[in-house]
Amino acid sequence: MNLTKAYAALDAKSKLQMHKIERREVGAKDILIEIEYCGVCHSDIHSARNEWGGTIYPIVPGHEIAGKVIKIGSQVTQFKIGDQVGVGCFIDSCRTCPACKEGVEQYCDAGFIGTYNGIDKQTNKQTFGGYS
Repeated sequence: MNLTKAYAALDAKSKLQMHKIERREVGAKDILIEIEYCGVCHSDIHSARNEWGGTIYPIVPGHEIAGKVIKIGSQVTQFKIGDQVGVGCFIDSCRTCPACKEGVEQYCDAGFIGTYNGIDKQTNKQTFGGYS
């Protein structure tokens, strides 16, 4: 188990506070990013406050993430340690449907996996966004 500190809302009314979350180990096709910057926009706040419904708590909002690669999986070829990278609103999709093959994963037939407040299809556990 890989625990890390994160700013999380524990319920719809609480302020963001330091909390420990579990991160999965870096898999063969994964990269680990040392987050240097993370924006929090209106959609993050709406999600943290459960204003759109369906929020999974604790929630670690933040999806405008920038940082550097500090570890790569054995099958990663596009990135190397030290590369500057960014993460947007989602982190995964089926990669096989017509939308994914056309590069518009936000329309994935199976549904994309959100950077936060989603369910990781590899672990069946909650996804968390930017962290400290």
